[in-house]
Amino acid sequence: MHPFDWICLGILLASLLLGAWRGLLYEALSLGGWVLAYFAARWVAEPLGHVLPMGDASAEWRFAAGFVLVFIAVAFAGGMLAWAVRGAARALGMRPVDRLLGAVFGVLRGALLLLVLAAAIQLAGQGGEPWWRESASGPWLNQALAQLRPILPPALGQYLST
Repeated sequence: MHPFDWICLGILLASLLLGAWRGLLYEALSLGGWVLAYFAARWVAEPLGHVLPMGDASAEWRFAAGFVLVFIAVAFAGGMLAWAVRGAARALGMRPVDRLLGAVFGVLRGALLLLVLAAAIQLAGQGGEPWWRESASGPWLNQALAQLRPILPPALGQYLST
């Protein structure tokens, strides 16, 4: 196997194991918490920035400080909720199913990470390099990107050489 294939296998295996260890409930709630944290921070950052005691700081710094504070607070709350739900699932005896579904989620996340890596390699102009073409993973990832191209944003799709 080519070294790049070992890297891809490592990414998939690490994501699978992490998903199985955490479980689907924890993974899904954590991901939802991060998404909620982002949108909450975008919504609340500006008003919060105006009430923070930051002296003569510019509006950009106030927005950034408000964004970071809200993002961290909401992500932390989401993590606590995920932790509590995982404990409840364990108490109800759902842990084996949760871990199995978490492993499936982990494989899907790993595949998505590999597609993002492949897109980054294409955007960096490395898609024609021998290490990419000679690997078993490179052509497969190119094929997957080609299939996904119609649903990618046009600004990204035009730069992919698949």
